[in-house]
Amino acid sequence: MPPQRPVEPLQIRPIDPDSEALAAFVALQQLVFGYEPAPSPERVSAIREATGHHRRTAAFDGDGTLVATYRSYDTSLTVPGGTVTANAISSVTVRPTHRRRGALTALITADLAEAAARGLPVAILIASEAAIYGRFGFAPATLGATWEVDLPAAQLRPGVRREGSVEIVPEAALRDLAPAAYERSRRPGAIDRTDDWWDRSLGISPRPGEQHTPAIGVVHRDPGGVVQGFARYSAKPHWEARLTQTWLTVHALVAATPDAHAALWGYLLEQDLASGVRAEDLAVDDPLPWLLTDGRRARLTSRSDFQWSRLLDVPAALSARRYEGPAGTVRFAVDDPLGWAAGRYTLAVDATGAGTCVRDQPAAAGPAADPAVTLDVAALSSCWLGGGDLLAAAMAGQTTEHVPGAVAALASMLRTARAPWTSTWF
Repeated sequence: MPPQRPVEPLQIRPIDPDSEALAAFVALQQLVFGYEPAPSPERVSAIREATGHHRRTAAFDGDGTLVATYRSYDTSLTVPGGTVTANAISSVTVRPTHRRRGALTALITADLAEAAARGLPVAILIASEAAIYGRFGFAPATLGATWEVDLPAAQLRPGVRREGSVEIVPEAALRDLAPAAYERSRRPGAIDRTDDWWDRSLGISPRPGEQHTPAIGVVHRDPGGVVQGFARYSAKPHWEARLTQTWLTVHALVAATPDAHAALWGYLLEQDLASGVRAEDLAVDDPLPWLLTDGRRARLTSRSDFQWSRLLDVPAALSARRYEGPAGTVRFAVDDPLGWAAGRYTLAVDATGAGTCVRDQPAAAGPAADPAVTLDVAALSSCWLGGGDLLAAAMAGQTTEHVPGAVAALASMLRTARAPWTSTWF
């Protein structure tokens, strides 16, 4: 048996967007995610133009082969009552021949340390594999849902308000009409949508190699003529025995007001020659069933984690948001093996919903200053936007209660009436 080549340590280096290494970076992404392994020069150029300012790092083998990729950038993240700057993570891949050699650990810990040093309170990502990111303190903070509605039996209740008008527009026209409505619609979990994001999503300038599914655009205008919501949908006609079995696929439904939300759903439900509507990546608490004369016609057919959060600066994150729960004070501790969020804290919420979180000083030690709850950083990261389930985290051993009722009190303080929702892939 021939002697095996010793495993050399990987080298971590930043990627200059103007260098040839960007092509190798994109090629590995496409290989790992199942696309063509060799990107065209035109595609690399388009990616460079759109995201060249993002932070890219990669791991290289001893022979100079690029074996892992990592990208991050700053984005505005909506939190209850405000916004914070988040470190958004994407383009994470490892070459199949180089797994379990510490590439991801080296890339992600260096990036999180840099984000923490810059004072960013949180990192976010969309996890392709859920088992990976819990090791680094991430946890699902928002959920996405698929809703299906049976047509033509589904009807809006007579008393549902939908003032204003609905207008069919060319999909490209949404480029000018939709962004302002999206900004007004943002709720906790929402992130920025760049010009490149809009242009690609609406098929205006897809990157070379991308396929765009043409869609029908719809906007809702309030009585003053302001666009308060929009939708995009498509359909592939299907008939059996001269009966339609066509389902409408909703690619986006965004509403800044209840009237716009009801009006857009009303438009979709009143389509002829369709047997159903399927809408993905909507909020888990979409009020659609409440709007129907028969709520059973709307079904939440799937729900899954969407945006994952990882707190880096607990006081900054919890002080940046407002609170809908009862006023009060909770002392808690955070366990964080990587260190950034570890410590003891006091969260105080007043009657107006303003909250202040501070790190407890060692001089404050004593029975009165002992934490009432100890949480894994992942448990707190899951709940800080207003969703999650601290009681379930306690059952899973991720939260420990030291004072009876303290977990429920903190859970009530953090929770919001509407679930956090992310509708933007990144």
